Amino acid sequence: MASLFQRFLTVFGRSLRAKKTPNAPPKPIINKVATTTVSIPDVAVADEIIDTSSLFYDLLFNNKYVVTEASAGLNPLEKSILLKVEAGVGRPESIALNVVRLPEVLHKVSALIDRGDYTAEQLAALITQDPVLAADVIKLVNSAGYQLGSLEVTSLQAAVVRLGGLQIKSIVLTIVMQNITEIKPIYFKLFGQHLWQHSLTTALWAKKLAKSRGEDPDLAYFLGLIHDVGKIALFKLIVDEMNISDPQFRPSSKLFRQMMTKHSLRLSALIAQAWLLPGPVVKALYEQSESSAVLQHTGPGKLLVQANLYSEIHLLLEQGYISQLQATEFCRDNQLDIQACIAGV
Repeated sequence: MASLFQRFLTVFGRSLRAKKTPNAPPKPIINKVATTTVSIPDVAVADEIIDTSSLFYDLLFNNKYVVTEASAGLNPLEKSILLKVEAGVGRPESIALNVVRLPEVLHKVSALIDRGDYTAEQLAALITQDPVLAADVIKLVNSAGYQLGSLEVTSLQAAVVRLGGLQIKSIVLTIVMQNITEIKPIYFKLFGQHLWQHSLTTALWAKKLAKSRGEDPDLAYFLGLIHDVGKIALFKLIVDEMNISDPQFRPSSKLFRQMMTKHSLRLSALIAQAWLLPGPVVKALYEQSESSAVLQHTGPGKLLVQANLYSEIHLLLEQGYISQLQATEFCRDNQLDIQACIAGV
């Protein structure tokens, strides 16, 4: 189990540079972090595919019985999907604009809060421009997780006063990412549900670890929420292809899941770059696709990798995809707290 989530990407020499745009980019979402362009190396599939690297994908596809033989090839549907996925990875700006678009309201809310000279009335008025988002913010603020007492918050302005701008920005981000993760259950009804659960718990783990290590907890939470946006994009491409394919074929081979894992990890970083997110965010997302033996991880990158493992192990245990003995061995090999994995964040 030591290689349960081991990454199998190999770095090539060529770098991808972000294209310049004549328009001024929106202010980045993470507070006090300057936007910089980060080059993301091209990647290739290693000669030998690690046979346990796609276990979490097996959970997302709700299938414990994938074709695992090393000689098993790709079926026609899988080949067609991979061709479109590889084309999509070459055009991340298109995916960021059409498949997993980051709402403009998030940039506006962030810019106002980062500026610092706003009022509760101004922030509430900005969020209210999106009535659905405003209603969702009120609903989440009044949920048990925020424990604001017996008095129900009925207005955004009151919520801003009681929680503060940074907390409201975190709530808006959480709602936006949950909406992006929501996928109609046409073929794999639990995919979106499991992926959102994993994204949220990864964010909470990252925030917890950041506080204990003197890192930025808001940055860590943000990274946890968006780190699997590549999986969301690829899944939507898979569903689109399945809608027009021969129904006798399904994405069922282990090789296919391993290929999806390889592409989704890099695509998360490419989408973040296309969203004009800060350089440290893009770099941390890229680092999740590489082991520490390949490159030196930054503080946020290390946090994200570990938070992701805590979340994955907990979810795989909870759903019966691995045994507690297997989880214990993996946690020992990766210096994780098995009791924390079992209990969850």
